[in-house]
Amino acid sequence: MYDYKMILRMALDKKVWKELMYIHNLYKIDSRYNILKGLKVAMFILKNEKIVKHEGEYVISTFIPPFCSKAFRTVQTAVVDNNKVFQNLVLHKRVAPISTYLEITKSCNMRCKHCSSYYGSSSKEVDKEKWIKVIQELQDMGVGDIGITGGEPLLKDYVVDLVRVIDSRSKSMLFTNGTYFSKDIALQLKEAGLFSVGISLDSCIEEVHNENRCSSNAFSEAVNAIKNAKEAKIYTMIQTVVLRKDVNFDYLKKFFDFCKSLNVDEIKILEPIRSGRFLTEDDNEIFFDEESRDKLINIQHIFNRNDYPKITTFAYTESKEKYGCGAGVQHTYINAEGNLMPCDFVPMSFGNVFDNDIKQLWSKMYKHINGPKIGCFANMVNNEISRYDEYPLNITRSCEICKKYEKKEYTDYEKVL
Repeated sequence: MYDYKMILRMALDKKVWKELMYIHNLYKIDSRYNILKGLKVAMFILKNEKIVKHEGEYVISTFIPPFCSKAFRTVQTAVVDNNKVFQNLVLHKRVAPISTYLEITKSCNMRCKHCSSYYGSSSKEVDKEKWIKVIQELQDMGVGDIGITGGEPLLKDYVVDLVRVIDSRSKSMLFTNGTYFSKDIALQLKEAGLFSVGISLDSCIEEVHNENRCSSNAFSEAVNAIKNAKEAKIYTMIQTVVLRKDVNFDYLKKFFDFCKSLNVDEIKILEPIRSGRFLTEDDNEIFFDEESRDKLINIQHIFNRNDYPKITTFAYTESKEKYGCGAGVQHTYINAEGNLMPCDFVPMSFGNVFDNDIKQLWSKMYKHINGPKIGCFANMVNNEISRYDEYPLNITRSCEICKKYEKKEYTDYEKVL
């Protein structure tokens, strides 16, 4: 399935042709590149994706910066060998992750049942200047997407300042439960340069969402935040955790209909992961199996062919048919204490970014994880991690666990070459 209508619009856009020429010139010195292979890669990337045009740029996947943006070029050039850009990109030979999310605080006004940020430990808060330094280092490395998360990040009064620091080399993202995302804050963030916001909404049924979040106002505040984001012209995503028992067409259609009524740009579906408060859970009604993932992917593709917001699922993006799980390779996470981790669902530390050079820490992580995995990396390792009392695990234990999963499996994307 291809979004032919939007692809045609892109074909008529002079900015798109200018960007394609830039990419062609970047790739053409690579001996393994030709126009046919380039077209094959492009069609692979576009397959089963609904494309959203937002302020002159094209969102193909929110796991990468939008096409025609300077941040997209950042991702293209952050590779090991500038003479082999094409094959380095396909084989994920990078000098920086595509995206990094910053947990600027563990504090939160809610107590979500599935929270990945919760590990039963307190966190020493750091000041704004340390986060600004980290952002600058990430941009100098070549990170294309920088996300600000928590806890609830808007409990910190300097979020707007952090967004303002992120220049056009990267796209800025904010992840929030919506409580403090007022009209005024939305406009301030937009003016500061915020590209997108992910607002958590677990259900279109008010009581269900409120129960999941342990807050009687969670639903109304999330809906208001979504409206404020749209009014401020910020690319607006609803992020929802869907339980295995709810992976069915009728349940999801009802939820998608509600999201459509809010005119959101994207619905991003996350599956429950054994992490945080779910680390020691063992419930077949909660956690996915392969059948439920396949079912969800099929539903995603059906709705992306119709008049609904863009639907994204980790089940599809992390599958063999797409890119695999990029934790520690395409994506990284820095928790509130400064620990560099593969993602927020994998509590393994490869060192502290406030005390060490981020680039060196990331290189070590990248080497030990050894490429994208087929399926969620957290679901592979977190049962073993749960045996320890230390969260996140120190670098020695982290490397030991990674060694058990270092065997390389190639996704269909990597086979394009």
